[in-house]
Amino acid sequence: MNRFWSAVKRTYLQELPIIRLYLILYLIGVFVGAFAAVILKNYFSAQAQLLFYPENSVGFFSSLLQQIICFLFLFFLGLTVVGIPLLPLFPLYKGFSIGLLIALAVVFSGVRGLFFGTLAFFAQNAIYTLLGFFICYSSARLSVVLFDLLKGRGKHGASYRAFLHHIYCFLIILPILSLGALWEWKMVPLFLSLF
Repeated sequence: MNRFWSAVKRTYLQELPIIRLYLILYLIGVFVGAFAAVILKNYFSAQAQLLFYPENSVGFFSSLLQQIICFLFLFFLGLTVVGIPLLPLFPLYKGFSIGLLIALAVVFSGVRGLFFGTLAFFAQNAIYTLLGFFICYSSARLSVVLFDLLKGRGKHGASYRAFLHHIYCFLIILPILSLGALWEWKMVPLFLSLF
């Protein structure tokens, strides 16, 4: 068991710059989303308020399908070298969406919006963002291996191992996505009804 935890710690320390980059991009997205909500609140206030009606919440399968499509896109980005520059857009997008939703909740409902908006929207987005880090990391690794292979510096065995790792990562993530979809289906309408 000690060897397992030392391997986890070593991997964490080795990947710390990537984790920091992902976190910085996520926080930039949160601030830009919050700023956009404050600036644009008058332009789309009627449409934005529809987001906060409990009856407009999504169901379990529609939420799960939406996330699976997003994660499939991230999965397929790993199968191309184009994935390398596009993958950092995911934490920006997730940060922007959570910043926008929570800031709009505050704009429309004040302190209650901050509390209930955070409870309603942050939990599933935290799950999706954390899982997104793993699939983005796996996709970026595979993209780099494929890029090295195209340049003639890579090994076929390394690309095969990276591809298998990528598939395993995606298959592990799929059932966990259902937790976020379950939260959106059951808990988000509950918290939105308390606005």
